Amino acid sequence: MKRFSLLAVLAVVALAALAAGCGGGGKPTDNKDKGGEAALTRPEAKDPYKGKTNTKTSAEDVAEGKKIFDAQCALCHGEKGDGDSPAGKALTPPAANFTDAKLQEVMKDDYMFWRVREGGAALGYNGMTPFNADTLKDDQVWQVISYIRTLKK
Repeated sequence: MKRFSLLAVLAVVALAALAAGCGGGGKPTDNKDKGGEAALTRPEAKDPYKGKTNTKTSAEDVAEGKKIFDAQCALCHGEKGDGDSPAGKALTPPAANFTDAKLQEVMKDDYMFWRVREGGAALGYNGMTPFNADTLKDDQVWQVISYIRTLKK
């Protein structure tokens, strides 16, 4: 019984640690547009990410991006990329909903690359873990971004 209790505690601790590293879609800044409605914004990417554009946009790249997303991102962002997972909802701020077309519109390629590489620390919180070059190669980051772009409704 002691062994089962120890394994259960270790499993809960591991799940909590993993969930803490997945969040960070972040709540968009609410600004008032000219019509008085709230508008979504994201900050500009910082150097050396500023101005980067995605060249990995083929069907094969999207398919590879889905595999990587499923393995690295879905726990928090959800299988459908809608942020509707227990781990993603538990984060502060909650994981981003990539099915939101308005959100995707303000997330430029360089911003997304920056956020994947730097994680939540890019915006001053630690919800999302950074995926450095030891974890994902540049081409893999772009493939994930290409897949995410297919999720908007």
